[in-house]
Amino acid sequence: MKQYFNKIALIILIALLATGCSDFLDVTPQDKILENQIFENEAGMQNVHNGLYLSLVSDDLYGRQLTMDAVEILGQQYNMTNNTSKSKIASYSYTESHPKGVFSDIWETGYKTILYANKFLESMEEHAEIVSKEKADLLKGETIGIRAMLHFDLLRLYGPIYKVDPSLPAIPYYDTAVTANQPLISAKDVVAKILADLDKALELLKKDPILTSGKYNATTDFDANPYYSANRGLRMNYLAVKCLKARVLLYSGDKTGASAVANEVINFTKSTTFFPWTPFLEATNASNPDRIFSSENFFALSDYRLYTKQKALFDYNLSNEAIYSPLLSRLTAVFESNDNDYRSLPSWKVPAVGGKTQKTFYKYEDVETKTKLFRLQIPMIRLSEMYLIAAETAPVPADGIAFLNTLRFNRGLTNLAATANVTTEVTKEYKKEFIGEGQLFFYYKRINSATVPNGSAASGNITMGALQYVVPLPDIEVNFQ
Repeated sequence: MKQYFNKIALIILIALLATGCSDFLDVTPQDKILENQIFENEAGMQNVHNGLYLSLVSDDLYGRQLTMDAVEILGQQYNMTNNTSKSKIASYSYTESHPKGVFSDIWETGYKTILYANKFLESMEEHAEIVSKEKADLLKGETIGIRAMLHFDLLRLYGPIYKVDPSLPAIPYYDTAVTANQPLISAKDVVAKILADLDKALELLKKDPILTSGKYNATTDFDANPYYSANRGLRMNYLAVKCLKARVLLYSGDKTGASAVANEVINFTKSTTFFPWTPFLEATNASNPDRIFSSENFFALSDYRLYTKQKALFDYNLSNEAIYSPLLSRLTAVFESNDNDYRSLPSWKVPAVGGKTQKTFYKYEDVETKTKLFRLQIPMIRLSEMYLIAAETAPVPADGIAFLNTLRFNRGLTNLAATANVTTEVTKEYKKEFIGEGQLFFYYKRINSATVPNGSAASGNITMGALQYVVPLPDIEVNFQ
């Protein structure tokens, strides 16, 4: 029976990702029978819910383009000079065929996954008798949180520069499983809907086991069913939603709100032992380096194809035209010539074989011990970001420096001088902390940085503006507006 439901859930997911939104929602009586069969028991509901996470790690979303590929190229993290197609993304040539295809696929898969989430929520309401309210609240809270996260990243990519004019049309927001294309709404209205969804998710997740048992350990809650109580760090849990709220508030310019939420999360971590800073010996372990600082991650996605993607993008055997790697001078500047930084030593090395003279990226390389809990994980939301938000929004510069020094201490760095500029130092940490995680471009866009370092040149900057920061809506959307 378990294999049956696994297959059914996968069939639905594949159908969703392979067909248009309206096709998927034109439910025939036969489709309705199939849905009723899937939702006839708890196992079926769980498998369909898990399919949502499978969609999140697709190549078009966080399994590649929104973490280690396209969005990182936009952030100038790699030298794309020798890569003919990817250099078009690095130069923000959005009308060229390759960028158009990449960003069209991100848009389409993002909205199909939102549709999947909405359809799941609708089906849960129709089959409310299957699980208890406590279990249903967890499933709904996770799903609404994912819906908000997807809309937010689509807004950050395709929406206007919020700091310049949040009233400009941005993207549509889908909070029901509707068949008709929805109108574009302003960036400000999108943020309001995202925050409303996050508040709904927080209310539903207020009894999340992660708050009492941490990320991995099962508890006696929910009949000790591991689907609900174990591996909460691999789910859109309460703390992940709380952190996402801080991220959204900061994006919208609400520094007071962002500061309050970030400090709430920080204070919670200080009151428990669940989210310790990753020590040096674990981060740099010769055989099993924890390069993603997993103990600090509130939410990570599990991707069984992660190491295949590592080899496809970063492996030292790749040609100079194919490998994603930075110029050594640029990487040295990012880490300020300090190889003692925990983020530098294990993740960036000149390979002993393969003929490469530049450092290559090992962050997602496999480790020797295959039972390590952090294997196959892509970080999504981390403790370090809360410290950076707290630093950036601190009303007193000295407090901002203190937050930065805490992060720096736990990355093997010395304290900043009391006279250091908080904004400058926050920018430096974003460059070091989130390589391969897709956050730097969004940081530049949020602060509306006038220039960014040119990743494909040894020196010099690229002048930035709306033409660079705002990815045009794909034809598949424009043609239906």
